Parts: sequence; structure tokens; C-alpha cells
Amino acid sequence: ATSGIGAETARVLAKRGLRIVIPARNVKSASEMKARIQKENPEVEIIVMELDLGSFASIRRFCSAFLSSGLPLNIL
Repeated sequence: ATSGIGAETARVLAKRGLRIVIPARNVKSASEMKARIQKENPEVEIIVMELDLGSFASIRRFCSAFLSSGLPLNIL
């Protein structure tokens, strides 16, 4: 969700007031995207989580952290 259709999807969902989780390999880019979205929608909750789909270890860490958060998964 740091560029292209993913970024636009995150932006539109945030406009609708939904909580957004941004999984990203580059946490710096994701944090910059979070700031841009929150500039338009300051009340929206955006969570940045590290995820490298090229690494099974990263995928396992992300899944574990996400499940531990207790957040629902409504849209993937």
C-alpha cells in the first residue's frame, strides 16, 4: 500500500473511516504513506507493519504480530 493501486485503495478506505493496516517491506515508505493519508483524514487509525513477501520468516513474524494484535481481518 505504498504506491499504485495499493496506496489508492488505502487512501479511499481511510476516507470511509476504516482502520488500515499497511504491510510493507519498506517501513519508511509505508510511514510516509501513512502521513499523507492522515493529512487528509487525521482521525483514521493506520498501523504500519513490516512484511517482506519474499521471506517466509518475515511472513511468519507478520502473521504472528497481526494475530496477537486482536484486530479483525475484514478485507485482504
